[in-house]
Amino acid sequence: MSDSLLQITVEHGPVLPADVKASLEQIYDAVPTVTCACDRLGQCCELTDEEAADDWATMYPLYAVEYLAIVDHVREHFSKREQERLLSFDEERPLRCPFLTKVGGCSIHPVRPLACRTYGVISQEGVIETRDRLEGEVPAIWLRHFVKNESCTVCPHTEIEESEKVDDHAECMATFSYDRRLLDLEKSFDGLDDDRRDLLIKASGKYRISRWTWGGFNTLWRKPISWLKSNLVGILDRAAIAE
Repeated sequence: MSDSLLQITVEHGPVLPADVKASLEQIYDAVPTVTCACDRLGQCCELTDEEAADDWATMYPLYAVEYLAIVDHVREHFSKREQERLLSFDEERPLRCPFLTKVGGCSIHPVRPLACRTYGVISQEGVIETRDRLEGEVPAIWLRHFVKNESCTVCPHTEIEESEKVDDHAECMATFSYDRRLLDLEKSFDGLDDDRRDLLIKASGKYRISRWTWGGFNTLWRKPISWLKSNLVGILDRAAIAE
């Protein structure tokens, strides 16, 4: 194998198999469709210095299958120049999502990940109602994490278009059903080639990284093998949110 060979290039065909893509879209379909009526579009896709210091990250958690779905979309719909720019982006925790447009829109909206789809869907009242409804049925630690996470992403500018899905969606969030389904999906396919898998195992003891950020996954999937041999251990040692 040539050291210059990249696993993902702008010339490759789709990475994600059709059946995995269909399963991913089925997961996404359970999330209520919303409209953003914000007076400054895109502010939820940028971090303040205080949020960054508090360990927030843009477009996180991003699951491996979601990363690969976005890769396929970028290679199908973006110019070669934009593909190379986005696929070379390697910041683990940027203050601004690399897919945020200058006017505040999402340049990958059809394939945006779960973290973006679920942002602001549940109101603060809905968070409390869901916690109370599921108390005693769901592990208490799950409910505590649910309340903490969702209370931080409440958005008064979100307009729900599929209100009939909200209760089931809230339960999926409280029971981490979406996350568990995505993790199961990655067990059948995560796209990593054998050489990178071997390096990952040697560097971390892990067979796969299930969720990271766009820049993090680009580092593992896109850097030449020769570079990874010298740098992967250090990258993973410094990584704050590779799981």
